[in-house]
Amino acid sequence: MTRAPAAISALAFVVVLAAALYAQLMIEARDNEERAAQHAFARAHIAQNLQNYLDTRFRSIAGLVAQLAMSDATVEEAQFVKLARAFHENFSGVQAVNWVDREGVARWIVPLEGNEAVKDRNLSALDGPGSVIAAVRKDGRPHATGPVTLLQGGRGFAGYFPVARGGETLGLVNVVLRFNDLVDSIAALDPRGRISVGLYHGDAFVAEQSNTPDKPVVSSLSHELTVLDQVYRLEVRAHGSSSGLVSPMIPVLFVNTLFAGALFLALRQIGLLARSEARFRDHAEIVFDYLWETDADQRFTYVSGAFEKIVGRPASDFLGRRLSECDVTGMSEAALREHSATMGQQIPFANFVFFVDRPDGTKSWISSSGKPLYSSSGRFVGYRGADRSIDEQVATERRLRKAWEHAEAANRAKSNFLAGMSHELRTPLNSIIGFSEIIRDQMLGPVGKPQYVEYANDVVTSGRHLLSLVDDVLDLSKIESSTFELSEDEVELATAFDFVCRGFRRLAESRGISLEVEVGENAAYLRADTRLIRQMVMNLVSNAIKFTDRGGKVLILSERDDAECIHIKVRDTGIGIPEEHLARVLEPFVQVRETALLSHEGSGLGLSLVKRFVELHGGAVDLQSVLGEGTTVDLAFPENRSIGR
Repeated sequence: MTRAPAAISALAFVVVLAAALYAQLMIEARDNEERAAQHAFARAHIAQNLQNYLDTRFRSIAGLVAQLAMSDATVEEAQFVKLARAFHENFSGVQAVNWVDREGVARWIVPLEGNEAVKDRNLSALDGPGSVIAAVRKDGRPHATGPVTLLQGGRGFAGYFPVARGGETLGLVNVVLRFNDLVDSIAALDPRGRISVGLYHGDAFVAEQSNTPDKPVVSSLSHELTVLDQVYRLEVRAHGSSSGLVSPMIPVLFVNTLFAGALFLALRQIGLLARSEARFRDHAEIVFDYLWETDADQRFTYVSGAFEKIVGRPASDFLGRRLSECDVTGMSEAALREHSATMGQQIPFANFVFFVDRPDGTKSWISSSGKPLYSSSGRFVGYRGADRSIDEQVATERRLRKAWEHAEAANRAKSNFLAGMSHELRTPLNSIIGFSEIIRDQMLGPVGKPQYVEYANDVVTSGRHLLSLVDDVLDLSKIESSTFELSEDEVELATAFDFVCRGFRRLAESRGISLEVEVGENAAYLRADTRLIRQMVMNLVSNAIKFTDRGGKVLILSERDDAECIHIKVRDTGIGIPEEHLARVLEPFVQVRETALLSHEGSGLGLSLVKRFVELHGGAVDLQSVLGEGTTVDLAFPENRSIGR
């Protein structure tokens, strides 16, 4: 060794250099994998945040629409402005909330300042909004425009939500959002400025955030963003300088000692590890609000720097203590005990929700996730996890729940009012019908002129029609207020069908319509409310005769399927119902009047009551129809209501 120190030194230098190069290759490969994995994770988090950003606002607008539709009076400007202003103040990024009347004219603008160009504009005459308004009128569902140039200036999109009551569209609620506000909302999720997003509609570029990092794009991933019925492509881009494989060994070649070269390699690898750690920390801050660790006894040993800002209490209140000892509250009394038991079993957990009382009296809602941590020898040493604040999510859920409770209360009040009014109307109606029958039948002597008899007969017919309508409304109100009780017994379907046929035989014959009955041998008896069975079949037969032309056929039948369920079907050869209206005709007070062929008198309650009655029996309604061929209504009753004979 003393004879050839240079050779020994060179050999040692080559060995160390080779080891350092190999280590660097491994670190670079791991660095690239971590960057790709963390960016994919950040992409999903950012895309989910943007989707939640939109969905939260659309759910709130749906609640606003529900409140406008609940009122029995016409929608007034003051009522709309109050609700729209509250929405505009609660949610950022909203350019305007507008009321668009039935003709497509923007009448009420909130806020008006900065949106004067929209006031009294006929939006249905514009290319983009016009087609969307037409789509909303056609199917009665919310729709959104594609990217448009806003009348207020800039680029954005508009959502249109129909306000309907009793099948009638009163107007549209139009909410306008800017693309720049949407994409800039991710700034808080990327405090270090290493992530940017671009928004595309199809292949067309729409917008990107205003503070895009100036570093080159290292990688990019795409995610779909749904805006009502429109689909955008969200491109999430990672910026930074690609580290590549820059060898630090060249300077070592000019150094005559092994120790200088080894020191350089060590410093180089320490720097790589520091960059990798910083990258992990950056992505962790994007996805979570703070990190924590516990020991094997579930006592906190570490919380990251953002803990005090999010929780609102000093870290010293938690370090060295279990969560149950830190004056926090779970979703229920047993929640903290169950959570502690889960950690005691060394089981990973996700989205455990609790809240902490801040010193100012407010609550900080936290969603916590963690996994057990083991030493290299396999010994359990504690938990490591990450938490995030869900204050906005909790506040949104409370607002939605409150709006739903108000809607439910209004619906119950409406049902109680209708039930009370129906009772009040029946007494005078029965008197009118009774006295009119006395006059028509001349029970107390001749009335003089024959026209009086005809008039009295018209009064009787109209009164009975109105009484039938009142009875339908009363039944509907009882069902909606949950006060309707079934009077169940054994129903012989042949007898029930015969009762209906006797009532409609003369009407069917006068219109040249064949009225037939088929009762299956294994589907002859049913445990149900006799009156409701008759009422359902009468409503269906009445509709079938009404919409069947001369020479047609109406069939009432019963049968049992393979699941032992009994079906009552009413089938006609009438004019049929358009496919797009099949679901609507089962709603209360809805008649399909868009087609002249279907424009007949009636209250629009018949099929709705049939649906409610069969659901009271635990069954379901299936409606099938083909224009020009006929309609079949299938009432399916569950197996426990069938009676075998």
